Amino acid sequence: NYDNAYFNLAICQKDIGNKSEFIKNIEKAINLRPDWGDAHYHLCKDFKFEQNNPRVKKMESLLSIQDLSLNDRIGLNFALAHVHEKLDNIKEQFIFLNEANSLRKKELSYVIEKDYKKFSLIKEIFNSPTQLKIKPSSLRPIFIVGMPRSGTSLVEQIISSHEEVYGAGELDFLSKNIFKEIKTAHIKKIDSKAFYQKIIDNYFDSLSSLNISEDIFTDKMPLNFRFVGFILSAFPEAKIVHLKRDPIATCWSIYKHHFTSNGNGYASNFDDLASYFLMYKDLMDFWHKTFPSYIYDISYEDLTLNQEKETRKLIDYCGLSWDDRCLDFHNNNRAVHTSSGFQVREKMYQGSSEAWKNYEQYLEPLISKIGDSK
Repeated sequence: NYDNAYFNLAICQKDIGNKSEFIKNIEKAINLRPDWGDAHYHLCKDFKFEQNNPRVKKMESLLSIQDLSLNDRIGLNFALAHVHEKLDNIKEQFIFLNEANSLRKKELSYVIEKDYKKFSLIKEIFNSPTQLKIKPSSLRPIFIVGMPRSGTSLVEQIISSHEEVYGAGELDFLSKNIFKEIKTAHIKKIDSKAFYQKIIDNYFDSLSSLNISEDIFTDKMPLNFRFVGFILSAFPEAKIVHLKRDPIATCWSIYKHHFTSNGNGYASNFDDLASYFLMYKDLMDFWHKTFPSYIYDISYEDLTLNQEKETRKLIDYCGLSWDDRCLDFHNNNRAVHTSSGFQVREKMYQGSSEAWKNYEQYLEPLISKIGDSK
């Protein structure tokens, strides 16, 4: 009768692509704790229910509970938004989606000015980058960066299908260490070998817990785009793959996604989301100017339209010989611990970046601010 065990087991089954076991265990968790918002969300996100399904009515009735926790209320609203999206009930979808995001912003108390300061500090540090001549490691990380929901999971699945590559997933090692080190170091000392040696040591110490046998591995934490300068300074052997996707498609996918961790506070408000996207774009432009020819841009749309051509170019950039398995990425049986766990086990599909056009009238705040920022 331990609900957390069933929930965690369900997520593990999702990670390895086992739909039937995922459903069985997530339903056990819900039966033991009927008002569990996040459990309902995980189930509704990946599966379609008919309008008259009793589960839908039950979720709606749970929202009327006075002492329902804020976290469960958020999860249920996101769950119902996904239900109505699949039923093409756009008006109802946005009622639940806007409520979910409004509550989530309240829960996180997110203030975008903090991110403005972080981005400004990063650019200040690299306004005059120095050549540290750090000795390359025998390990060769491939950092896959970009905005969340831009196709990073797909690209990692492709690269990690190569026989020489280990897919390590979303590692938070850099984000945990870099801002911590910046806080304790004077800005003029950040270009020193000692500073970067700390980053290197902390990163590889954390990596050792994964017991990776391959020399080449992927690190698919999208928000590592903030650390491109640090990566290129500390890991001269690294490759950086930057995912680019239609701005509105990216932001729309972010807005309707329930990030259960606290690292994406900007996602819960159209104005914050648009501002953050423009900050991301500005920083990536800065990295390209500061480190020309060191970042490989790949378009999500081009990849879906020209799979083999773009995949061959990608694998060549990574310094790998060709492996046919990279085209059959959906057969890769590695665990994928992201919200795209089921999607990356399907063949390449096209058109997802056009889906936002069905919601154009609801997305005007995004379109007006970032629509021409491609």
